[in-house]
Amino acid sequence: MSGAQITLFWEPRAEVRSSPPPLATLYIDPAGMGGNASLTLMFGRDTTLAEQLAIADRVLAGVQRWRDGIAEKVERERTAEEELAAARAEIARLKGETDEEADE
Repeated sequence: MSGAQITLFWEPRAEVRSSPPPLATLYIDPAGMGGNASLTLMFGRDTTLAEQLAIADRVLAGVQRWRDGIAEKVERERTAEEELAAARAEIARLKGETDEEADE
């Protein structure tokens, strides 16, 4: 197949399933089982097991990079939120000290 582009939107219930050789197939259900759209990826009959493995390794590496990019973004945002919370706590502490000094 060539020249096709499909856009599917991931939902929290997304599922990915597979079946083993000789008809190794990857099933992607972005909305989970029973969703409106799914993607089925299969190897051609003449694709050797070695070729299937090489393709699967490339797919795995791409998905791992995608996942790692998301994880890095989550960690950056979490760190920023923690730093903001710490700064607010420090401001509140300093303000409390200032208020105590003013009362003296």
